[in-house]
Amino acid sequence: MIKIQILPNGSVFFDQVEESFYQILFSIREPVESGDPLVESRLFPQPSEDVEEGDLLDDWKSLVEPDLHENFLAARESVAADLRNAQHNSDGSLHFTIPRNHIDLWLSALNQARLALAEIHQFTDADLSRAPQDLDDPREFALMRMGIYGSLQEWLVAVVG
Repeated sequence: MIKIQILPNGSVFFDQVEESFYQILFSIREPVESGDPLVESRLFPQPSEDVEEGDLLDDWKSLVEPDLHENFLAARESVAADLRNAQHNSDGSLHFTIPRNHIDLWLSALNQARLALAEIHQFTDADLSRAPQDLDDPREFALMRMGIYGSLQEWLVAVVG
């Protein structure tokens, strides 16, 4: 069972993390970086669908979107770096720390992954309100990942708040 401790400096220490759970966290980048156009349009929606707003759309594409890409990538890279710093315990489990100043980056990366998984697998509200069934099915495994990412998001928000 995972043990979680809030350190005096506000960082979050995870201990007794099973390899399978660690891999689910480590794979947070995959759906976002899949190259799927649905993911791209979900994470970077246009500010208007009105084609007569050409200047607005051009400004958005050249001035806003690059910063969004950069910030989203920085969040995913921060999570990956924190997870690469994980160390093995003598029992084969792992431990790692989310530094206090990385919690917002984790929240961003977790949200990106959840949105990307939802788009890739076209999850409906009915899908999202049920437990995953056969985890050998990629879609069901993605549903489980979304649940894990969402639970971790909720928990980190509670810690930050």
